[in-house]
Amino acid sequence: MQHSIEKFLFFSLLGFFLFSFPVYLSASETGHSTILTSQVGGGHLIERASSGQSSHQIATTVTFQSRSELYWVFFGIFMMIIGLVTVALALYRWNPNDLSLISFGVFCFVYGARSSAIQFLVDAPPIFWSYWRWFLSYLTPVPVWIFFEQFMGKGWKSSIRRIWQIQIIFVIVAVSVGLILRSPGAAKEANNIMSIAGILVVGIFLLRPSLGMSKELMVLKCGGAVWAIMALIENITPFLTPGYKKANIEPFGFFVFLGCLVYVVAYRFYQNEKDLLTITNELETARQIQSFILPQKTVDIKGIYLAAHYVPMASVAGDFYDFIKVDEKRLGILVADVSGHGVPASLISSMVKIALSSQLPHAHNPAQVLAGINQILCGKLESDFVTASYLYLDTEKQTATYAGAGHPPLLLWRGSEQKIYEYRKKGIILGQLEDARYQNIELSLKSGDRFVLYTDGIIEATNTAGDLFGWSQFKEFITSHASLSVGNFADGLVQHISNWSGKHTDEALDDDLTLVVADFKNR
Repeated sequence: MQHSIEKFLFFSLLGFFLFSFPVYLSASETGHSTILTSQVGGGHLIERASSGQSSHQIATTVTFQSRSELYWVFFGIFMMIIGLVTVALALYRWNPNDLSLISFGVFCFVYGARSSAIQFLVDAPPIFWSYWRWFLSYLTPVPVWIFFEQFMGKGWKSSIRRIWQIQIIFVIVAVSVGLILRSPGAAKEANNIMSIAGILVVGIFLLRPSLGMSKELMVLKCGGAVWAIMALIENITPFLTPGYKKANIEPFGFFVFLGCLVYVVAYRFYQNEKDLLTITNELETARQIQSFILPQKTVDIKGIYLAAHYVPMASVAGDFYDFIKVDEKRLGILVADVSGHGVPASLISSMVKIALSSQLPHAHNPAQVLAGINQILCGKLESDFVTASYLYLDTEKQTATYAGAGHPPLLLWRGSEQKIYEYRKKGIILGQLEDARYQNIELSLKSGDRFVLYTDGIIEATNTAGDLFGWSQFKEFITSHASLSVGNFADGLVQHISNWSGKHTDEALDDDLTLVVADFKNR
């Protein structure tokens, strides 16, 4: 999703720049004027409203006498659309510590709304449009200062924050004065002074040399500096040259900055594509490595029939299972579940593999095996933890010994009784308390017994309605499919969960899923 958003933003900005820059150049050929008409009798009276005209010269209906004027309307509409889309993306990716995206979006919308686009779209009295234009002129610098504030260093950041805070107060005062004096542009000189102050702060920051500056930030600073210089000239010239006619060179600076912004987004898009490819390759390598630490096949023990299923939520997972073959008649089975998912969890599962291999001398004692693994993991997991079940089967003595560490209970289908037994010896999770102790449960083995070891990805699987698969369905499946061979049973359970969830793909599962089934038949 993150990748798609950045791609959309890049192409939107690129399209906006490619459209808007020739629009600006074409509009500059004939000057930037808004053509407005007033209804007179049965015809239309054509008027030209420049930025210095009074509110009484501004009417409500827009017509177009030159191509440039039509361009400026489309420019405003396009900019407002880009602004709305950018704000929507910023809200979707909301980060209160980074307001650059939302402030840029607000600026684009306000900048576009300041043109004749809104007047073209909405019918309102002439005086309204006069106040509206000046209100937006006062407001426009605010999102610009907030945008540049995000890139300021200490000292500079606080200075520019004071400027936009003062600007907000100024907007309220300027609009109030305009309403009292019935002159919307009464505070235009003061607004120019406010803009000059902010531009000087931003311009000095952008033009000063910076050590260790990234390439994209340097490009963005250069574009911003051009924009700041053009805006400074636009605001300071009326004070130096009385009767100066606005030349509209500030939009040119904005287009330069926009072009730089397109470059930066494109560069980051390229880098993200490159990083994504690297991550994909690394995940594939991690997946292959993790597949190697899992048993490549079930072990052969007299009287024991085994089947296992491992379904990771992502490319790699924290679930783990393994077998310890003591001899031809004795077998240890471990199923573990690492908190979390992905690469970190898979690395911890590799640690569990190593820890288990060191417990071969204690394979006959599940409580000792779990205690040994726990001691090895303690101090190495930080906030993570591991749950586990360990089952030891001795076909010669026809006994089973089980111990658990915060794991879902062992399930035993006793075929001779047609009944499910549930064994809960949770113990404490692994990797938290070094002196943790665990208890064994001793069971007798009877022909037709089926042991089911699993992770919580089975019982916590959900369907499209948000319902849990849960214990009842799990036990019902065990009971109703007890006649299946151990392999068909394991395959059928995983497929049943997939069908029930309505997702039908392994990747769509809500959690890692591991299942080990062991049947005992006295041959």
